[in-house]
Amino acid sequence: MDALGTDPAAVLKQISQEVQDKFNEAGMDKVEDFVDTMEDIMAKAKAGPGEMLKGAQSQVDALKSKIEEALANPASIMGDSGAACIAGWVGGEVAKKLRSFGNETEGLVEEMKKMASNMAQPMKDLADALEKAVSQLEASVKNLAKLPKLISQEIQGKDSPDDVAKINTDPMKKALDGGDLDEPLKAIGGMKGLLDSAVSALKGGMETMEKFLQSAPETVRRAFDMPAPLCALQSVLMSQAPKLMVDLLGMLEKLQSVSLEPVMKALNNTTEKVGSLDPQAIKTPVNKFMESAKDLVDKLDKTVSGAKLASGGGMPKMPGGMGKMFG
Repeated sequence: MDALGTDPAAVLKQISQEVQDKFNEAGMDKVEDFVDTMEDIMAKAKAGPGEMLKGAQSQVDALKSKIEEALANPASIMGDSGAACIAGWVGGEVAKKLRSFGNETEGLVEEMKKMASNMAQPMKDLADALEKAVSQLEASVKNLAKLPKLISQEIQGKDSPDDVAKINTDPMKKALDGGDLDEPLKAIGGMKGLLDSAVSALKGGMETMEKFLQSAPETVRRAFDMPAPLCALQSVLMSQAPKLMVDLLGMLEKLQSVSLEPVMKALNNTTEKVGSLDPQAIKTPVNKFMESAKDLVDKLDKTVSGAKLASGGGMPKMPGGMGKMFG
């Protein structure tokens, strides 16, 4: 039966269900998920791995500062340990070993800065490129993907012809206008190179930090070994470990608890998603749904127009009113 000759509310509900069915048949849920994923990646790229990297950097900086502070005053290195009576001489011997460790720490500081710098630009470029691509996708895909929800929300509670007549179908028709899919999909596919650069920079920094932390605790302990001829008295003179040694080992332990694996995992997952993008897997359901939804939105639009006529909203106003036409 013609939409104008039936209950408009019932027609709208039927159309809404049919649009949802066509959406599911076309596989548009995957397209919707894809757009949401790209938006999530864009947000993460904008935020960058900054906070986690800053946490590791600040701890390495603190370790470096602690060593520099001790080297500036060798006599204070042994503190209140059992070797305090010969603190000046022993402190000087320990300082020689700590200086080498300080150079290693300085190298790690520079590597962390290099890692952050080498990651920053690719992540910024990724965020900028994704922002443009997502904006283009929104114009051609996002509104279309949200069409079933848009229709469902718009007809909610519209039971009388007067209510149906108030429905705005313009956003629904606009969602079917479509747009260029090739350019944004091609741009997203080309972002793998940016992600590879960020992954490479992070991997280099992680390897340097892991190598440093494997040997650092033992290096610190050996730095406090008693020099000859006092090595035989190690257990006596070091019965109470110097505060500096305890502090450095504690700082290293804290640094070991900082894991950059979540950042690496997130980057790898993003690279996999972008690298496995199949443009046809997005274009095929979009074109299929657009074709099938067009007639349904047209039918919905005619139903709304019919409701406007039935409620008097679509009748033109006659000059002087209806009474004077026949009076």
